Amino acid sequence: MNKHRPGINEGFLTKHKLKLVSLSASNAEAIRSEIDAMFGVDGVWVDRDTGTIKVAYDGSLHDVDEMLDIVRKHGADVSSGWWNQFKLRRYRETDQNIKNNAKHEPHCCNKMPPRR
Repeated sequence: MNKHRPGINEGFLTKHKLKLVSLSASNAEAIRSEIDAMFGVDGVWVDRDTGTIKVAYDGSLHDVDEMLDIVRKHGADVSSGWWNQFKLRRYRETDQNIKNNAKHEPHCCNKMPPRR
């Protein structure tokens, strides 16, 4: 069994990996430390050699755009390559699905679901 940080719901845990541009030693550490300090983040890894960021967080609390805002704040950005942009669109979809599932209130097995 993996140990997660406090505030992490394992059912909503999501992991993303993206390629970054304009990554330097100073902004890589600033990005890593700011994201790592957020409640609901299970881990963050920034690799300057490959120019990638990996982040694991509770998707019911955060989304990939929050992480990218921090990346951009420190002078780096997401690579504009087609594969990276494709993954980014999928990550946004996944994050939205997780948020929707976290808000869902299940109905009892013997009753009809509420009409909307």
